[in-house]
Amino acid sequence: MTLSELANGLDASDMLGHIRNFPTDLGRVWKEADSWDLSAVENAAFTGVVCLGMGGSASGGDFLSCLSDGNGCLPFVAHRGYDLPAWVSENWLILATSYSGNTEETLDAVEAAIGLGCTVVGFSSGGALQTLLQNSNQTWIQLPDGQPPRSAFGHIFGAQIALTWRLGIMSPPDDLDAMLERLKEAVDACDFTQDGDDDVIAEMAESILNREISILATQSLAPTAYRAVCQLNENGGVFARSHVIPEMNHNEIVAWGEENASDNQSLLLFSWDGAHERNEIRLDWFLENITIEPTWGLLCEGDSHLEALLYAVILMDWLSCAVALLRGKDPTAIGPIVGLKNHLSQ
Repeated sequence: MTLSELANGLDASDMLGHIRNFPTDLGRVWKEADSWDLSAVENAAFTGVVCLGMGGSASGGDFLSCLSDGNGCLPFVAHRGYDLPAWVSENWLILATSYSGNTEETLDAVEAAIGLGCTVVGFSSGGALQTLLQNSNQTWIQLPDGQPPRSAFGHIFGAQIALTWRLGIMSPPDDLDAMLERLKEAVDACDFTQDGDDDVIAEMAESILNREISILATQSLAPTAYRAVCQLNENGGVFARSHVIPEMNHNEIVAWGEENASDNQSLLLFSWDGAHERNEIRLDWFLENITIEPTWGLLCEGDSHLEALLYAVILMDWLSCAVALLRGKDPTAIGPIVGLKNHLSQ
């Protein structure tokens, strides 16, 4: 059966529809951001930004941190878990994201932040986070509901980065409309439900099926590697691991050089034209001296750092869903997560 036929039978909750809308979701929230009431936060000065969240709601913090490292004016720290790091003070801006609004770790950290006197901006579709922030005279921004958090990255990250633009913490790239059009073209190229003879996503998914999956990224694309692992975990229901160049050149590369390293391995490798030239040299050496089959080199297209990151999101959303379908899995199904949440609620 083709992936399109498998999707018709397995994609009961329309995960493919959600990821197909990714560029549209980004564009919608960027337009809506102009009307947000940020009077409680827009004139404040901050030491840095702590991004609270778990799972699909947390990935945006990693992306913001990476972008700010490249061309920002404040440190961004992603915090996944309860409470807050001991070094956080009232001078830090807290961005709290819980798609449902009921993520217990995030709510616990928000309560700690409010207790410290921090300024908090929250993103959710409602839930306890909305109530907590509104009752505390903090800023709450509504996200559209009705889909899995990991498929709502356009809504979530789009809102997060729009906030940084509004506050002047980061600057948007030139011509966002043109970027969105290119991202839509990338979605069309990855959409394996459309007719076409050259289905690279299907070929990639079949080649890594039933293999150990390793994902490497050059330094400025680090969050794409981790999010790719999470998408393969949740959508595909498979194990994967990630590492970053140059750090992996000082440790994991030794294991890749062993004779048995290629047994049952597959490798996805993310890079882009804006990578540090020394990391490009490291990448070239790796590809020339380490032989892993299959290896897929994924050059993330784009006229900006942001666009390259978003291009990688599109690739891995579609690839992880293709892996799920080939395994006979509904890409939306997350039975163990539901089971754990039920256990914690008792």
